Amino acid sequence: MAKKFSLLLLDANVVIEAFRLGIWDQLITCCDVHLSRTIVETEAHFYLDQQGNRHDFDLSGHVRSGAIQMFDVELTELAAFRAEFDPVYLEKLDPGETESLIHLLRSRGNCLLCSADKIVFRVLGNLRRGEQGISLEEVLTAVGLGRALARPFTRAYREEWTKKGFAEGLGGLGHRPTPSDTA
Repeated sequence: MAKKFSLLLLDANVVIEAFRLGIWDQLITCCDVHLSRTIVETEAHFYLDQQGNRHDFDLSGHVRSGAIQMFDVELTELAAFRAEFDPVYLEKLDPGETESLIHLLRSRGNCLLCSADKIVFRVLGNLRRGEQGISLEEVLTAVGLGRALARPFTRAYREEWTKKGFAEGLGGLGHRPTPSDTA
């Protein structure tokens, strides 16, 4: 079976939600999933069910088996990327999101970043790369696992915050052009 998304970067909140919904194994069968080392090792390792019970999971077995790909981002890349943004953006970006955005921006080909955090979509809109953001709702619909989800996981939420980031970029907020951007 051909994978619907050949390079899909997932944010920790999406990984956690997929486990909570019981669809993680189906999702990684349908998609070529790539996760940052930070998400694999520190950010995505449990979820709480509706009763508040904790359920632990470990992504390292999926990495070892090749079911998902893990990537690293150099500290120099992190510093350079963070230097390009206003503090109002930086304070909302966690390490896994930052690494995923860097990997997305440096990758070639069809690469999509799936998140439920508005700052991710704001950054993509600000950088005029909004078409590289995708909601969990859109992914699940495309692979035949569609279901009702909380608002942050929906297309409407992604579109709202991508447009906001784009407008902020037009107003000079968010991304600070580097000398190479203006040359």
